[in-house]
Amino acid sequence: MSAVDASRMQRRRLRHDRLASLWLTAAGLGVMVIVVVMLAYLVSVSWPLLKPASVTSLPQQALEQQASDQQMPAAQTAPDWLSALPDMPLAARDGLPPVLASDDSTADSRTSPLAGVWLADDRLQVVQQSAAGVRLRGSAIEVPAGLERRQASLVLSRGQLWLRIPFEEGDGLWLARLALSSPHASAGALDDDAASQPPHSEWQQQWLPGTARLSSQQGRLLVTADRDGFTQWQLSEASTGTKPLARKLAHHAVSSSASASSPAITAISVLRGGRSLIVGDAAGGLSHYLLPAHAQPLVKAGVFDSDLSAPVVTMAAAHHSLGFAALDANGRLGLYLATSERRRQVLDWLDATRVAAGVALEFDNDDRRLLASAAREARLPGQLAQDAPLGALGKAYAGLAIHDPHQAVGLDAIFGKVWYEGRAAPEWIWQLESTGTHEPRLSLVPIMWGTLKAALVGLLFAVPLGLGCAIHVACFMAPRQRSRIKPLLEMMEALPTVVIGFIAALVVAPFVERELMAVLLGLVLIPLGTMVAGFLWTLSPRVWRNLLPENMAAFGLLPLLFVLLWLDVTIAGQVEQWWFDGDLRQWLFSHYGIDYAQRNTLVTGMALGLAVMPTLFTLSEDALSSVPRGLAAGSAALGATPWQSLRRVILPAAAVGLFSAMMIGMGRAVGETMIVLMVAGNTPLVDASLFEGLRSLAATLAIELPEAEVGSSHYRLLFLAALALFVFTFVVNTLAEVLRQRFTPPNQGSWG
Repeated sequence: MSAVDASRMQRRRLRHDRLASLWLTAAGLGVMVIVVVMLAYLVSVSWPLLKPASVTSLPQQALEQQASDQQMPAAQTAPDWLSALPDMPLAARDGLPPVLASDDSTADSRTSPLAGVWLADDRLQVVQQSAAGVRLRGSAIEVPAGLERRQASLVLSRGQLWLRIPFEEGDGLWLARLALSSPHASAGALDDDAASQPPHSEWQQQWLPGTARLSSQQGRLLVTADRDGFTQWQLSEASTGTKPLARKLAHHAVSSSASASSPAITAISVLRGGRSLIVGDAAGGLSHYLLPAHAQPLVKAGVFDSDLSAPVVTMAAAHHSLGFAALDANGRLGLYLATSERRRQVLDWLDATRVAAGVALEFDNDDRRLLASAAREARLPGQLAQDAPLGALGKAYAGLAIHDPHQAVGLDAIFGKVWYEGRAAPEWIWQLESTGTHEPRLSLVPIMWGTLKAALVGLLFAVPLGLGCAIHVACFMAPRQRSRIKPLLEMMEALPTVVIGFIAALVVAPFVERELMAVLLGLVLIPLGTMVAGFLWTLSPRVWRNLLPENMAAFGLLPLLFVLLWLDVTIAGQVEQWWFDGDLRQWLFSHYGIDYAQRNTLVTGMALGLAVMPTLFTLSEDALSSVPRGLAAGSAALGATPWQSLRRVILPAAAVGLFSAMMIGMGRAVGETMIVLMVAGNTPLVDASLFEGLRSLAATLAIELPEAEVGSSHYRLLFLAALALFVFTFVVNTLAEVLRQRFTPPNQGSWG
């Protein structure tokens, strides 16, 4: 070959090298761009969850439209429309509320408007406006003397109409109930049942003693309060009989005149569902009380960072969530969510003089607007505020449009313990409520804990198997055997994880449940028996040891393993009978409260360990084989045994690579989906028990993402879970690869 041809080939080689280098660089940059784009997309979808509520003032035109939407037909506002009703004298008109307050989640006040009408002879008549005209609901009730009629309140709850009016001196509350339909009928059934209802069904009445300068009611919870405390009453659901309408449960003293550190109560509001109470005080503070269990006294769950500095004048509860609005005497408004006592937005809204003249707040039907109207009764700052007095809401003079689609989600709700209604203490809970009055419980801690728990237990099985196989194959096995065994173990990585999960769920899980004592005993007996047998083998005569070369020791262990398995199955029943009264699962439950689920963390760890072990073996074997051959040869020349060379030379030199292999195995286990989905039971629990189920991030995404409504809080929270999973696996795998490349010895070469 001439020099010209050689030069031409050299230039061609260099050109091809540059092209290959450019191609690899572009491909690497493309991968990095894809990773950044994925990360940015996950962040963009999740970010709205952390945004606070936004509010804008409603123009006058929107307020007028809101008023026209809420009012009854024009016939109701005619000067003499009452005279056309049968058997009803002309009323001393104190005004009619546009819509009846209701705590029924299925109620639609626009299709079943109810109103209370004061008659001339101190009676109250409930009427219903429908397409057929005005209809009487029940008989007129005679209101006792000495009641503050201007503070009367009507509430429709579970097919029953409740009327409450405080005494003028504030020393009691008069309570009455009218059964409109069965307790479990929806509001939409009121029209259908109207024809079958007696035209003059009777009211039930009860006088509640004690101080009741303000009151609030939802569901079966009624609260009466004065400046120094409040009393909790439980309402009866019986529509007939002599059972009392309300039963006193407890009295809570929250302040006293002698204690300057305990401000007086100025407002109360029972939230949707009737299981949470908000107490506002003269210092602008807001406290949250809830029912930890059915029919138990209220307990204090927390205190809001209200950002209000004046006495709380009035509050309004949302219709579809545990949110509420609070207004202080200076006109400062706060929007809050009772769950985890979160503040959503605070702004200066109304003039203090207008607030002093009396103001009532009300959310619209879908909680997207908050309206302020002039209350019938003027109150000075710091005086007690009443919620939804009969006829108190007139035409709104101010309103806010509220945009807060993700109010149930926040950092404290996602990662902090929250005291939910019906729970004995604050907890981490992942539980979506599609129906009912319970708020969604969207803590990511249970599924993050389940992810780490499954991965760690899986590594407990994978590390001894994978690392032990790697050490034996790389350091003790003959080259010919290594060339056959290593590809066979690496091929296990191609086994579909869905097959592993299927076998674990249908075969392994029932077997472990049936033979739990044998499985647990085997996890101790087999490793311990193998170590004891190996130690005794080292003490045997050299003649015996020469019969089994070291590179064949693995095959010599097979008979020992069969013997240990037989011994494990044989004595497991006796051990369970002697130590655990014949039933290990019942013993665990009776002594430690540990329940056993068939699909649990133990079985999940076994399946994950089998799936992760090939990856861990391959990377560990590569790390051990990359240790320079001269290190082992030098230690052997100095008289070290193969085990001493392994323990003091090979393992320290390959420690970083082995650690990197375990980290990559951890990332592989964290991202596993099908095994956890099929074997773990998908129960989002925060506990350390190996016999309970779990739910991981990947399994949650596989289960819930296809059914999540696009753009909803649930949908975005699942993307946040995906972001957490992506960041964790990316960081772990990147760190493992960096460590592996940083500390890999420059001289490669297997040994043994």
